[in-house]
Amino acid sequence: MKVLLKFWHGIGKAIDWCCDFGHIMGEIITALLLLIITYEVITRYVFNAPPIWAEEISCYLFIFIVWIPLGGILKGNHNISLDIAINKISPKNKNRVELINLFAGLLFCLILAWYGAKYSFFQYRFDFRSSTLLAVPLWIPYLIIPFGAFLISLQYVVKITKNIYSLSAKKQGSI
Repeated sequence: MKVLLKFWHGIGKAIDWCCDFGHIMGEIITALLLLIITYEVITRYVFNAPPIWAEEISCYLFIFIVWIPLGGILKGNHNISLDIAINKISPKNKNRVELINLFAGLLFCLILAWYGAKYSFFQYRFDFRSSTLLAVPLWIPYLIIPFGAFLISLQYVVKITKNIYSLSAKKQGSI
């Protein structure tokens, strides 16, 4: 049993590392997006020669910024929650409600990852491309959404495991 717990602890640490890495990548891409938009504004309004690639790349980077860091945000509990409702519940029931919320979030993210992956594969299969001069294969930016949702799902699994372990430890301590 200890070997299994140690193994799962290692997987949880790997998932946490991936989520932290996604969070850091989100911050780096945000800085890159700031530079690209600044460059676009200067070339558009100062030199009257806007780059053809900046707006489209900015949109794709924004999608990355929204989806990839979410696992790290969930890990650090930096997400929005309804504290008013949760604070009125007893501590025993608070853990149960949190567990239900975690399972609901996991289910939503898995469904999102599944349908996002299906749609990305559809884009890949029929070789859809953006209608701009860059002609970016659309499966690439669309794949960011299911990848981010899958990363969040992994973090939900880690949080569910920690919550269940916490509940079982409390039950063993009260016996």
